[in-house]
Amino acid sequence: MNVNSIRLENWKKFTNPIEIHFKDGLNILHGSNETGKTTLIDSIITTFYSKHTSSSQKIKSLKPWGTSLNPISTITFQKNGHQYRISKGFQEKKCLLEKLEDETWRKIAEGDKADQELIELVGGQLPSRGDTKPQYWGLGQTLWMVQGQPIISDELNDETVSLLQTMVQATIGSEKEKEVLKNIRSRFLEIFTEKKKTIRKGSPLSQVKDEISTLKSELSESKRIQTKKDELIRKIEDSEFLLQRNQNNLKTSQEERDKISLEVEQARQHQKDREQLEHEIEGITSKYEALNLKIAEINHSEEKINGIKSENEQIQQQLGPLETQLSQLNEEIERKISDLDVLNKTIQHTTAEKSIVGIAHTNVMDEQALESKKERFKEIEELYQALDTAQNQFNQIIAPTSNQMKEIEKLNQQIHDTQTRLQAMGLTVKVQPITVLSGEISLDSEVTPFNLNEDENISWTANQSLKIRIDDMGEFEVKSGSHDVQVTKEELENMLSDYQDLVAPYGTEKLDDLNRLLISRESRKNDLERIKTELDKKSDKTLDELQKEIFEFENKIKLKWTKIPDDSHYKDCDDKDKSLFRDELSRKIVQLEDEINQQTHDRNNLDDELEADRGNAKELDQRINQLKTDFHGKTQIIEEIQRRIKRLEDDGLSRQEREDELNQLSFSLDQKNRALKVYQDEIEDKENRPLGLFDGLNTKVQRLEDEIKSQEINLARSESELQLIIGQSADTSVIEEKLEQLQIQEKELQTEADSIKLLYELTNFYRENTIGELSDPIRKRVTDDLEKLLGPKYSLNFDKTMKPDTILANGEEAPVDLLSFGTQEQIWCLFRLALGSILSRDEKQLVVLDDPLVNTDPVRMHHALEILQENAKEMQIIVVTCDVDKYNMLSGANFISMDDSM
Repeated sequence: MNVNSIRLENWKKFTNPIEIHFKDGLNILHGSNETGKTTLIDSIITTFYSKHTSSSQKIKSLKPWGTSLNPISTITFQKNGHQYRISKGFQEKKCLLEKLEDETWRKIAEGDKADQELIELVGGQLPSRGDTKPQYWGLGQTLWMVQGQPIISDELNDETVSLLQTMVQATIGSEKEKEVLKNIRSRFLEIFTEKKKTIRKGSPLSQVKDEISTLKSELSESKRIQTKKDELIRKIEDSEFLLQRNQNNLKTSQEERDKISLEVEQARQHQKDREQLEHEIEGITSKYEALNLKIAEINHSEEKINGIKSENEQIQQQLGPLETQLSQLNEEIERKISDLDVLNKTIQHTTAEKSIVGIAHTNVMDEQALESKKERFKEIEELYQALDTAQNQFNQIIAPTSNQMKEIEKLNQQIHDTQTRLQAMGLTVKVQPITVLSGEISLDSEVTPFNLNEDENISWTANQSLKIRIDDMGEFEVKSGSHDVQVTKEELENMLSDYQDLVAPYGTEKLDDLNRLLISRESRKNDLERIKTELDKKSDKTLDELQKEIFEFENKIKLKWTKIPDDSHYKDCDDKDKSLFRDELSRKIVQLEDEINQQTHDRNNLDDELEADRGNAKELDQRINQLKTDFHGKTQIIEEIQRRIKRLEDDGLSRQEREDELNQLSFSLDQKNRALKVYQDEIEDKENRPLGLFDGLNTKVQRLEDEIKSQEINLARSESELQLIIGQSADTSVIEEKLEQLQIQEKELQTEADSIKLLYELTNFYRENTIGELSDPIRKRVTDDLEKLLGPKYSLNFDKTMKPDTILANGEEAPVDLLSFGTQEQIWCLFRLALGSILSRDEKQLVVLDDPLVNTDPVRMHHALEILQENAKEMQIIVVTCDVDKYNMLSGANFISMDDSM
C-alpha cells in the first residue's frame, strides 16, 4: 500500500484546508517544530484505524481548540494496483470509501460498512472501543515508526506473520490449514485468557466451576442450617426444663415468705418503738446540751468582763506618762524648726552672694573672651583684605593655561622645524664684489636695496625665487622648480598664522615671556589658595557672622552685669585688672561654697534630728491613740457581753432554778438510755433476723419472677426462629446429587480444555519455529544494513517473536536494550526498512519514519542516507524531520516543506 495524498480540514492546528502529495520512493517531510508534521502522519493512523462514529478523547481533541468545527480527513492511497479514496468527518459521523475507475471516483461503501471495507483493504482491525493501538494497525505496526515509539513493544500481529509465512513458503500456508489454526486459537480463547492462560470467565468450564462452587456453598449453608436447627431444638428443651424448675422454686419461696409475715409485723413494731425512744432521747439530749451551754456561757461571760475591766485599769495607768513625754517632745520639735528657719535664711543669703560673685566671675571671663574674639576678628578681616588683593592681582594677569602653553610650545617647535627645513631647501647667493656694487634684491617678492664696497662679503637666501638688479648693469632672476618648497612655505605661513592667533591675547610672542606670565599666574593662584586655607582654619564663618557674634556677646555681658545690684562692689570691673579681679572672684566663690557646704551640713544634721524627733512623736502619738482605742474597744466589748448575758437570762429563771432543771433532764436522760439499751440488745433477734429473712425471700421471689419472664420470652423467640429455619432448610440429598453430576461434567470439560490447551501450545510451538525460519531473511537484511552503518564487527540476533534481541560485537553478545538510545533507534529503523523491503516483493509497502535518525552522528548519517536511498527503490518511504539539512545530499527525494504549507 502507498499513500498518494492527505487532505485535512479543521484538524487540530489546520483550521484552513491543507493538502500534501507524496510520491513513490523517498519523501522527506520537513519543517520547524509545531508546524504539524506529526499531526499529518498521525492523521493516517486515525483515518484508517478509528471508527468515524468514535467519541474517544483523542477524536474529541482533533477539532481546533476553542471551536466546534468538524475535523475532516481525506486520504488517497494505492492498493493492489488500484486507487482508493477514504473521507471521514468525525464530528458529523460521515464516512465514504471510493475507488478510481476510468478517471472517475465511484462510491464503494459508506458509514460503518465503509469503515469495515477500509480495514479489509489496508489490513488490521478496528478497536471495539476507545482509541486504536499499534497491534491493530496491520502491517503498520511494524512498518510505521511514529514519534516517540521507535521500538515495537508488542508481538508482531498475525497479519504480518501470515504474510511473511507466505513470502518464505512456510509449511503451514494453505487456507484450510490457516482455518484449522484459527479454530484452535478461537476454541482456546473461548476457554482460556491469552496472556495468563487461565480459565476465562463466561466459558462453559468456568460456568460449571462457578455452579459447583455455588452448590458447595448451598450444601455448606444447608448443613449449617441443619446444625443450627438441632442446636435450637436442644436449646428449647433446656429452656423448658429450666422454666419448670424456676416456677417450682417460685412457688416454694412465696409459701415461705407468707409463713413469716406475723413475725415480720412484730419486728416492725419493735423497730417503731425503738426509733420512738431514740427520738425522745435526742430531744432530751438537745435540751440538756442547750441548757448546759447557756449556764456555761453566762459564767464565762461574767469572768471575761472582770478580766477586761482589769486590762482597762492598766491602760489608764500607762496613758499619763506617755502624754507628758509627747508634750515635751513636741516643744523640742518647735525649737528645732525655729533654728532650721534661721539656718535656711543664712544659706539663702550666702547662696545669693555666691550667685552674684559667679555672675561677676563669668562676665570677667566673657570680657576676656570678647577681647580674644575681637583680636581674631581683626586677623580674619586682614586675611579677607589680603584675599581681595590677591584675587585682583590674579584676575589682572592674562596668561595661558598649562595645556595652552604646551600647545603654543608644540606649534613654536613645528614652526622652527619647518623654517629649518625650508632654509635647507632655499637658494643661497654669496657675493664678494671687486668694485662698488649697488642696486636692489628681491627675495621671494620682498625687495631690499643694497650697496656693497670692495672686499665686503654678503649672502642672501630665498626659498623659491630671487631677482637681483645692479645699478648700471641690469638684472637677473633665479626661480626654484621644487613643489615641496611651495607646500612647505604654505604650511609655514599657516603655522605662523595659527601661532599669532594663539598668542594674541597675551601681548607677546616670546615663549619666555609667556612662561613668566604662566608662572606668575600660578603663583598668584597659590597665594589665593593659601589665604583661603588659612581663612578656613581661622573660622568657618563670614565677617558679618563674626561681627554679629561679637555684638551679641557684648549684649549678653551687659545683660549679665544688670543682674548684679548697684550697691555691690562686684558691679563693674572696668577700672580693675581683669586677671587679678577674676582670681579674687574665684577665691571668693570657693570661700562661699565652703560656707554653704558647712551651713548645708548643719541644716542636714538638724533635719535628721528633727526627722527623728518627729518619728518618735509619731510613735508616741500612735501608741497613745492605740491605748485609747483599746480602752474604748474593751469598754464596748464589756457592754456587748453584758447585753448577751441579759439575753441569756431572759427565760426568767434564777441560776439555782437552771441548775435544778439541768439535773432533772440528766436523770430523765439516764432512764431512757437504759431502756434504749434493752431495745438495742434485741435488734438482731427481734428486728434484723425476721426482716432480713423476709427481704431475702422477697428478693428471691422477684428474681425468680424476672427469670421466668425472660425465659418465657427467649423460649418464644427460639420457637419462632426454629419455625423460620425449618421453612428455609433444603433437601441436602438433592443438592449432593446435583453436585455429583456437575463434578462429572466438570471433569469432562476439563479434559476437553486440557486437550485444546495442549493442541494450542503445540501449534504455538510450531508457529515459533516457523517464525524462526521467517527471521532469517530479515536478520540477514538488517545485518547487512547494520554492517554498512556500524561496520563489519556487528551482527544481530532475533528472539522467538522475530524481533531484534541481542547484538554481537567483537565476539561479545549484549542485549539490544543495553545499547545507547541512538543505536537502538538505528537498529529498529533498519528492522522496519528490512521488513518493508521483504514485504514489498509482492506489493510496494509504505514505511513511515518520524524523526528516525535524530540521535545519529554525521558519519553514521552518511551511511544511513545511502541505506534509505537504496530501500526507497523497493517501497514508499516517508521520513519526518525537523533538520532537513541532514538529508540535502539525497538525490531524487521528494522534499515536502510544512513551513510553506502554514
